[in-house]
Amino acid sequence: MKTIVKIAWRNIWRNKRRTLITVASIMFALFFAIIMRGFQKGSYAKMKENAVESYSGYLQIQNKDYWDDKNINNTMDIDPDLVQEFREDSRVRVVFPRLESFALASSGESTKGIAVMGIDPDQEDEMTQVKSYLQEGQFIEQNDKSILVAEGLAKFLGIKVNDTLILFSSGYHGATAAGLYPVKGILKLPTPEMNRSTAYLPLLEAQNLFSAYDRFTSLIFDLYDMDQVEEVASMVSSKIDQDHYSVMGWQAMNKELLQMIETDNAGGVIMIAILYMVIAFGIFGTVLMMTNERIREFSVMISVGMQRVKLATVVVVELFFLTALAVLAGIIISLPVMFYFYYNPIEFSGDAVEVMQDFNFEPVMPMSIEPSIFVFQGIAISILSLIAMSYPTIKILKLDVVNGLRS
Repeated sequence: MKTIVKIAWRNIWRNKRRTLITVASIMFALFFAIIMRGFQKGSYAKMKENAVESYSGYLQIQNKDYWDDKNINNTMDIDPDLVQEFREDSRVRVVFPRLESFALASSGESTKGIAVMGIDPDQEDEMTQVKSYLQEGQFIEQNDKSILVAEGLAKFLGIKVNDTLILFSSGYHGATAAGLYPVKGILKLPTPEMNRSTAYLPLLEAQNLFSAYDRFTSLIFDLYDMDQVEEVASMVSSKIDQDHYSVMGWQAMNKELLQMIETDNAGGVIMIAILYMVIAFGIFGTVLMMTNERIREFSVMISVGMQRVKLATVVVVELFFLTALAVLAGIIISLPVMFYFYYNPIEFSGDAVEVMQDFNFEPVMPMSIEPSIFVFQGIAISILSLIAMSYPTIKILKLDVVNGLRS
């Protein structure tokens, strides 16, 4: 076998130009495939991160009617001792309550329906890092009677820090909810939809506004490991009254996002498939040319006593070397580009920002450096090469030596 490997290695360098052209064509196709999948995977991961870590968390406990009817009357109270028990679970990073409702926000002559989120500022910041989005002013504290406003909403209403925002809504069990709140800070949230229509109040003040004292719309869980969502959900479900509460995972709360990602991913797979068809024709064209050029050589070697199986093995090993060189080169040249865009994601500007925000996407294109991207592309190229190897193998095994010597 060692001799076969030596012969195959020397054979591929007998015609350096052909070898380099073959390696280059596969290498650049692989490079573009890796880069394309890297941007796709990076964008999907960013969307999930925005959805989970900036809002929903990995799990939520809710009133069992709340998800289908997000009404302030479908709130809940929960035993503080049970919440503390959840916090002490080693798989749980943080657990915190939230009270969400809707209100009419007004400033001057501008009015808009918005989402009002009552948060525990410190605990909310542990998961969503909402404090890092602060652009102007100061962050709210637990006992504040002031409000944080998202940047897009502030622009629409024409308000700034220290201006007053009027909120009007319906409270718990039909109570009137109305309040005047000084704007303490302005946030630039990562999700465009939230950035256009969200305001944050301290939890206690939100409960006072909506007359929902000691009540929440959700208890949110952030976990250390996404793979433990099912385990923790089972644990939580076993400890709550399922006649009144429900446990929802992040996939159930983000179904539209996941469906959109699956649809987009299918389009990406089709593009990759087209790219691989080009690669496949390139590999097969090279194999076809290389095989036909060497018919006389193969015939001579068989006629002097070399076994057909060994000769076919030499050619297969040659193709293996060509594929390995191309895959290795493709991965090596793609690594610097991927790491550059991983640490410096593309940020859109101009009209593209508005277009992406209209589709509720953050105007940024991050890169993923998941090892699976390289592994999958390498395996795909190897399979194509394996298919191409069948041609010279069959050709050599069925070669007519007499006609081959006359060619």
